[in-house]
Amino acid sequence: MKNLLLSLAVGLPLAFSAAVASAAEPALPHFDKAHTAIVITDPQNDFLAENGKLYGLLADNLKELGTIKNIETLMATAKSSGVALAVDPLVYNVLDVDWSRAGALQRQLLDMKALQRVSLNDPEGFEGSGADFYEPYKTYIYDGKTIVVAPHKMYGPESNDLIYQLRARDIDTVILGGMVANLCVDSHMRALMENGFKVYVVKDAVAAPGVDAYNAALVNYGMIANGVLTTKDAVDALRK
Repeated sequence: MKNLLLSLAVGLPLAFSAAVASAAEPALPHFDKAHTAIVITDPQNDFLAENGKLYGLLADNLKELGTIKNIETLMATAKSSGVALAVDPLVYNVLDVDWSRAGALQRQLLDMKALQRVSLNDPEGFEGSGADFYEPYKTYIYDGKTIVVAPHKMYGPESNDLIYQLRARDIDTVILGGMVANLCVDSHMRALMENGFKVYVVKDAVAAPGVDAYNAALVNYGMIANGVLTTKDAVDALRK
């Protein structure tokens, strides 16, 4: 009995690791384009522009993965393939600093005025700010066809209208990328899965604050999502 228990103790983690590795390298999926959307979280200056307040934390991962170009490739592919494109920004306004229940990282973002604008209905100071969309992406975002949802306030879409907007368009499958891999991307993946969507995360169209955070995100993607793709995988699948 003791040997059997030892065998199980050793064998289960190995089998579990193999399953995660297998989930991280799926066969190329088939996407029904009429019911598929590419969703990009937080494609904003404070994350992606070199003068952004959070860029320094992500810079190494952004460069190693080619994230900035890969996100643009996904956006361009959405337009050329006819699938919906949705962007889900993280934006604070000047009144948000008084929150009494902000978590540790959220408190830091509020204190450093990252991703902040005066208010959602006041354009003053927004253009080119850290909360504004990254300039090279605006041609895709402001084409009159992209779904720009209300900003989320934590990490997932529970506080905004993303899920409603997708359901209202009969979207049931999401190809997911954006910032930050182990925070908003991870949280969006979980919320979308919990709400019955198929989710495929694009692992080189995300970035995290360091290798450990990125690898932690990859483990979660492989365990939770329907598939983990590269940008090339996603483009090839959408061109079939």
